[in-house]
Amino acid sequence: MKSLCRAVALASAWVLSPLATAADGLPVAPYQARYEVYASGFSIGEAVVTLTAVGTGAYRMTSDVRPNGLVALLASGRIHEQVSGEIRDGAVRPSQYERLLDTGRKSDHMQLRFDWSTGQVQARHNADQATLPLAPGVVDPLSLQLVVMGDLQRGRAPSQYSLVDKTEIKTYQIRNQGREVLDTPLGKLNTVLINQYTPGKTRMTTFWVAPDLQYLPVRIMQEKKGKEDLRMEIRAVER
Repeated sequence: MKSLCRAVALASAWVLSPLATAADGLPVAPYQARYEVYASGFSIGEAVVTLTAVGTGAYRMTSDVRPNGLVALLASGRIHEQVSGEIRDGAVRPSQYERLLDTGRKSDHMQLRFDWSTGQVQARHNADQATLPLAPGVVDPLSLQLVVMGDLQRGRAPSQYSLVDKTEIKTYQIRNQGREVLDTPLGKLNTVLINQYTPGKTRMTTFWVAPDLQYLPVRIMQEKKGKEDLRMEIRAVER
């Protein structure tokens, strides 16, 4: 479930709404995207990511993952994420973020409180707490989607980005790995492959994003030591 949580956080960071227009000052129109999640080639659950406008320049995002089929019978579990924030002078500024992972046997809880007036973020992960410096561009895993959307719409892919994870600020690198045509439930699509990685680490995530759909990720694959760990496939996008 922890690996699933990481994959969904990464996916939600890259879910871009196809052919959308901005609504209420947001970089993308409100939407709901559904992904199927695979491990070792078997479907183990569904991820649903939703963006909602809650006022001019204000947003709320949620992400829910639940196991399905035999997995649900063997182990009940859920990953829920939510964040609220605003777009201020073109910059994404989250205010409150929460993530709850419940496997039925144990739970994992993360909370972030962003104070842009003091330049600090209060981070809590289970019993651990920290006060971190809040620089422009530092966001939570869900709000990262809006940051990446803005960069791609301006025609420049970011080379790195920073987010708060648990009680740390982490920086990830991004590189372009070429193009590939994929058959998807949304049709045959030309895609660009983008890697996300941390230098010196063995875990890497690859996104197949479709330029014709405003860089909607149609496949997300997480690898560890060169072997597939988890994979997510887009199934539908609804307004």
